[in-house]
Amino acid sequence: MSLLLVALVFLALASPASQTSVALYPIKGAGADASLAAAATAILASSLTPSPKLQVIEEAMLKTVMERQGLNASDACDDTSCQVELGKLVKAQKLIAGDLVKFGSKYMLSLKLIDVQTGRTEFSTEDKCACSEDQIDELVAVAATKIRNHFGENLPIPELPQTAAPLAAAPAQPALGAQPTLQGAQAFLPAQAPKTFQEFHPQGTKGGPMVYVSDFKFFIDKFEVTNQDFQECVAAGACPESKNKKKLPGGFDGPQQPVAFAYQEDARTYCQWAGKRLPKEQEWLEAAQGTDGREYPWGNQEPNCSLANFGSCAAATTLVGSKPAGASPYGALDMAGNEFEWVEEKNVLRGGCWGYSATSLRLSDPADRFTFPSWGKSSYYGGFRCARDGSP
Repeated sequence: MSLLLVALVFLALASPASQTSVALYPIKGAGADASLAAAATAILASSLTPSPKLQVIEEAMLKTVMERQGLNASDACDDTSCQVELGKLVKAQKLIAGDLVKFGSKYMLSLKLIDVQTGRTEFSTEDKCACSEDQIDELVAVAATKIRNHFGENLPIPELPQTAAPLAAAPAQPALGAQPTLQGAQAFLPAQAPKTFQEFHPQGTKGGPMVYVSDFKFFIDKFEVTNQDFQECVAAGACPESKNKKKLPGGFDGPQQPVAFAYQEDARTYCQWAGKRLPKEQEWLEAAQGTDGREYPWGNQEPNCSLANFGSCAAATTLVGSKPAGASPYGALDMAGNEFEWVEEKNVLRGGCWGYSATSLRLSDPADRFTFPSWGKSSYYGGFRCARDGSP
């Protein structure tokens, strides 16, 4: 046994019986900067350390043990069973793991307290605020107080900061032929009748209609897969119920809203059940961009809220297909904004998202492409659409 583990065992045995040893697994960032998630982990440790009920095992010790076991915190130990094994290695009785998620101008901190002996979640907390990065310490303080109270303290819960402007509700779109109107910095252009595209339902497929990417000879879903589509797969016993659905804030679970909680492997499972497959990244780009190298699916015009759901256009995802003016050259809708989309390549998301800036919609910009290793198993943002080989 290494000297480090010996020291940890000694600390555990020497601690007062009334104290519970707790290890902190590094908080994961989703949409939030990795350095901010790391800061949140450090703040949580400092907030829990004064508790007379807890003996906090420092993050540095956990990382040292991980390194000696040949583990990498970023992608090798994202599931509970792996984290529990680490907890056992540092002789912790409990382990805290969680995520710091950014939704537009809002942050959400989700933490779970896991019993290392049983591997079960003993306590969880989820707190949201419309706050700046400088106020994340206040968000962490709320979560830390709840955890300390779970162990028998009776501390007042701090108030969450609400200084940042909340996300704006989706502005109403003008009627056909209406004059331009302004919504904040987003100007709606006069509406025009959208171009119509032929829809296909290739034999043996399930789910929504597909469009034909004629220049590259394959089909792709016209719409992002909806919650209703996915639940049909769940009801058929082919797809698992999402483990992340309960973590999402309200407003994402409408039947015709895009799936916003799928694991990448679940997206593959659904597409296979539907007689389709996940598109390769190059295929996704071809369906979105066509052959002319356009900046956005609809062309080179700068984004606005009648073309895509992004930035402050809406407080959540919108119904699939509700931005017909933003169609791709082949008629695929919502390929920019509304919800990130999984492609076949490991842990790759394309297309930008609601709450993200216009830069994330640009097809030629790296900001449109996300490759976070931990998201393959636990993305809060993962929607998708399917593809299929063949021709009409």
